[in-house]
Amino acid sequence: MAASRQYLPLPSEEELRTLYPSSLELLNVQVLFRHGERTPVRARFQTWGLPPFWPFCKIARQFTQTIVTYPNDATTPFEYVRRLESVAKDLPKNVPVPASGFKSGQSDELCMLGELTDLGRETGFKLGDRLRWLYIDKLRFLPPLFNDHKYFYFRSSHVARSNETLLSLFNGLYPPTYRKAGLKPTIYTRLFPQENAYPNDENCRRLSELGFMFAEIAAHRWNPVLADYPSSKLTDVLPNGVAIDGSPRASGVFDTVAACVAHNVPVPEGFKDERVVKEIREAVMDEWYLGVQQSREYRTLAVGAIAGDFLYRIKLAVNADKAAHGSKLKDMFSPREKFEPREKAVKLALYGSHDTTIASLLCAIQAFDHQWPPFTSDLRFELFAHSKPVELPKPADKPTVSTSESEVMNTPLRPAGFVSSKTKREYFVRLTYNDRTLKLPGCAKEGEHLPGDSSFCTLEAFEKVINEFVPQNWELQCRQHLGKPVLDNPEIAKEFSMIPRVDGVVMSKPNA
Repeated sequence: MAASRQYLPLPSEEELRTLYPSSLELLNVQVLFRHGERTPVRARFQTWGLPPFWPFCKIARQFTQTIVTYPNDATTPFEYVRRLESVAKDLPKNVPVPASGFKSGQSDELCMLGELTDLGRETGFKLGDRLRWLYIDKLRFLPPLFNDHKYFYFRSSHVARSNETLLSLFNGLYPPTYRKAGLKPTIYTRLFPQENAYPNDENCRRLSELGFMFAEIAAHRWNPVLADYPSSKLTDVLPNGVAIDGSPRASGVFDTVAACVAHNVPVPEGFKDERVVKEIREAVMDEWYLGVQQSREYRTLAVGAIAGDFLYRIKLAVNADKAAHGSKLKDMFSPREKFEPREKAVKLALYGSHDTTIASLLCAIQAFDHQWPPFTSDLRFELFAHSKPVELPKPADKPTVSTSESEVMNTPLRPAGFVSSKTKREYFVRLTYNDRTLKLPGCAKEGEHLPGDSSFCTLEAFEKVINEFVPQNWELQCRQHLGKPVLDNPEIAKEFSMIPRVDGVVMSKPNA
């Protein structure tokens, strides 16, 4: 089980020339990445000996906050040490006690639930360092010094671990000695109701409904499988077995095991069985991602909005390139985009996000490898331009009128097919996932990709792939079709309607 990302070797000079042909000019890079390693989001399996607080946050215990000194309103950094507290449930009135980790009395360096650990900060830095190696040291695409905001756009989800990973990544991309003094990166964050850096079902009622339907379908399909081999191997830690809708849920079991593996925390013997992990992983992936694959409405509400953001920034870069080359500008923006404030094109955009965002997007573009995205995974969008020579026919020149026969005979006549040479800018988009180039089915046909390499989608083909699931009005569409079944997949709707239930609970087996 690879919970942490296993990096491929850095490409050789020859491989770089193949990956980045001299005939193509790199214009724009957008990187969507999962946060680094974290603790489990809930305290589970304390019977294993797992404490609710893990001692992997030595860096995070040192906090700096900006405070104001009155009466002159001067702002100063204020440093303090965080220490976590818990309650002793076995004592009267939940007496407060210092939190402890794996060892009794271990109170420093403790992490909150779902917090980015020191390892997560390290792997975030490593990703930034690799981006620097590629886009600065090798390709000379980005400036070597961070001395101007105009080339960059940074955004994170409102979840702290994503923002902190983005900061670590930036520190690897531009270490302190490569930054202009006093210049700070600007990081954008959206309000929770407008968040699209992950499938926001808490603020989209229709997405929540569809998610519930697909979770029940997954429970009906997979609970019999999970009740067999995996449960038989986990009786010591899960006496009631493992199930999609169990307590804890299969997704929670998988999440906790992944966090343990990433931090070298021992897990029960049952989870060392590859078949156990494989069946739980496949069941959870069906619960979380079957909807994206089987329903256009689901993928539109889940990740269509952020996919539209990527496409929007690609269009900004294309328009800027056309303007720089004196091309006639064509309005590429949809009615949805025309009302948004126009921003300037950037060279690099970074988005701090989550596993569900990356996996859902991969499913939506039919490029999912059916493996859970490891910590610090990244999905990269690269925009290229190609100058293609074109031949433009011109009308033939008329001979000069002359009274002299010899002058008429000696005047050269250009044939009607005479042409002049001109170049046309073509645009291609390539996606890579964890350093592996992707070949999208939507770009597979001749004319939809760069001749000889189907990983480079034409801009038109890529736009068609993305627009298939970009919402016109996400907030409005989140309120439509409430209470209705899956409308765009009759087979799935029928499967959901035929699931047996007792008191509202999915029954995966008769009388189970």
